[in-house]
Amino acid sequence: MAISKEAYSIMESIVGSKYISNDPVICEGYRCGPGGYEAGLGYERVMTKIPGAVILPRTTEEVQKIVKVCNRYKVPYVPYSTGFYGPRSHCHVDNEIIIDLKRMNDFEIDEKHLYVVLGPGVIYSPLQEEAMKRGAYVVIGGGGAQASVIANLIGDGWSPLSHRIGLPHRRILGTELVLPDGELVKMGSLAVGEDPFWGDGIGPDLRGLLRGYTGLRGCLGIVTKMAVKLLPFQPERLVPTGISPNTSLALPEKRVKWINFQMPSKEAQVKAMFEIGKAEIAGAVTKVPLFWRAIAKAECKEEFWEIWGKENENTVKNFHIVRVLLIGFTSEEQMQYDENVLNDIMKELGGISRPTKPSDESWIKNADSAGMWLMCGSYVSVDYVIETLSQATVHGDSYAELKKKYTPPLMPDYGDPGWFQSFELGHQGYSEFLVYWDQDEDTTGVDLFYVDTAKMNIKGRFYTSLLGPHQPLYLTGPKYGPNYHEWLLKVKDEFDPLWVCHPPVPLAHDVFVERSEWMKSIKDWKSPELAKKVPF
Repeated sequence: MAISKEAYSIMESIVGSKYISNDPVICEGYRCGPGGYEAGLGYERVMTKIPGAVILPRTTEEVQKIVKVCNRYKVPYVPYSTGFYGPRSHCHVDNEIIIDLKRMNDFEIDEKHLYVVLGPGVIYSPLQEEAMKRGAYVVIGGGGAQASVIANLIGDGWSPLSHRIGLPHRRILGTELVLPDGELVKMGSLAVGEDPFWGDGIGPDLRGLLRGYTGLRGCLGIVTKMAVKLLPFQPERLVPTGISPNTSLALPEKRVKWINFQMPSKEAQVKAMFEIGKAEIAGAVTKVPLFWRAIAKAECKEEFWEIWGKENENTVKNFHIVRVLLIGFTSEEQMQYDENVLNDIMKELGGISRPTKPSDESWIKNADSAGMWLMCGSYVSVDYVIETLSQATVHGDSYAELKKKYTPPLMPDYGDPGWFQSFELGHQGYSEFLVYWDQDEDTTGVDLFYVDTAKMNIKGRFYTSLLGPHQPLYLTGPKYGPNYHEWLLKVKDEFDPLWVCHPPVPLAHDVFVERSEWMKSIKDWKSPELAKKVPF
C-alpha cells in the first residue's frame, strides 16, 4: 500500500515541502548500485526497492516526529546517511520511506578534552581536516572519508590505525538514539546532564543497542547525535598533493613515516606484529596482500590486469610484507627512538626494509578507498574477525581454500589468505577476507560462497564479526551464544513491535535465502515461517 496522503501531509508539515518528495525521479536517485560494495549480487536484486518517498530532517525533534508518524500510519522507514554500505543500507520493502540524515551535518570540537559532538550527516573528510588543525586525529575506516562518521562507528569503523587507537565502540561517548517508536534515549553522560564527554553510564551499557563488533544496519533506531573521542596527533601538517584520482597526503618524514619490511616467512611476519605490540610502538601495523600492491601500481583497470596476470600461487605464498606506520606523537626524538626499536626487531627476525613513498593514500584520509577495490566492478568482505592475533593470522587460509570452489565467478587471487593486522598494540588481531567479481557474469557462486563461509566458520569453530543481520540469523544464531538470535529478536520485538524500522532486518538475509531458488541447495538449517515473523 502506498504511503497515505494523510501521513505524507503530516511529514511535510514537519520538515517543509522542500525537504520531502515522492517524485519518482528523486526516489530513483536513491536506488542501490550500480557498483561498489556488495553491488550486483542476488541480495541487491531480490531485497532492495526504490523508496516510496524521501524525507530530510534537520533536528532530533524532527526525526522523532517523523518516526512517530511512521508508527501511527504503519509506514516502514530506513535511516540513511551516505548509502555507501551498499544494498543493506537501502529500502527493502515497497513504499518504504528513506529518512536521509545528510542535513544533520553540524559538528563542534572540544579542543581541551579532545572529543567532537556531531550529527549523522557529518562525513569523515571535514572532521579529519578540522581535527588535524587542532593537533588531533580520528580513525577513518575502510569505507573512506566520504562515509558518515556515526554510521561508520555504529557499523564497523576500524582501520590499520586501530593498532594504537581503541576499537570503535570504545570511542563512542555520549549519544542520542531515537528508538523505533520515536522515543529518545540518551546514553552515557547525556543521561544525567548536557555534557556528552563520557560513554559509560549508570547500569547496563546501552551502547550495546548500537553495535557489537559490528552493527545492526539501522534496525533498532536512529542515532541523531554522538560525541566521539579524538586522539592526539603530531603538530606538522600533512599536505594534500596530486590531481584526482591520483591524490595523496605528503608526510613530514621526521614525524610521520610508512616503512615496508619484506619478511622471510609468515612466521616471522606474525612474530614481528607481536613484538611491535609488546614494544608499544607505531601507529599502524598491517600485512599487505600482494593484490593491494598491484592496485597501488596500476593507473587503470587494464594495467592492473597486466600486473596481476604475472603473479601465481608461489609469488602470493612467498610474499610477506609488514607495513608499519611510525608517528612521532610527542617529538622527533620519540620518532627516532621508535624507529630504532623497530629496526632492532626487524634485524632479529630477518626483515628487510623496502623503499616506500613519503605519502599516504589509503588510511589517514582514505583518498583512494572508494575506487581501489573496483578492479572487477564489485566487491564485498565475506568476513572480518576481531579476536586474538594468533587466530587472525590463520583465519584467512580456510577462506582461501573454500574460495577455489567458487572461482570463477570470483576473481582468481592465487590462494591469497586475505588481510590481517594488529589491533590495540597486539592485544587483539584483525583479519578480513575480501572477494571481487564482475557483476555482468552469473553471480550465483558469490551468493553461495557468502553463506558457505558462515557454515565453514561454524564447523571450524571460528568466531566471526559478521553475525546479526549479515548472515542468515537462524543459521548463525543457534551456534553462537548459543541462541544469541533469540535475544536479538526479543530486543527487536520490544523496541519495534510493528517492525517499521528497516524491515525485515535483522532477518533480511534469511528472507533472501527463502526467496531465492538458487540458494535452496545450501540451506540445511531450520527456520520458522518468516512471513509470520516479519509483518512486511
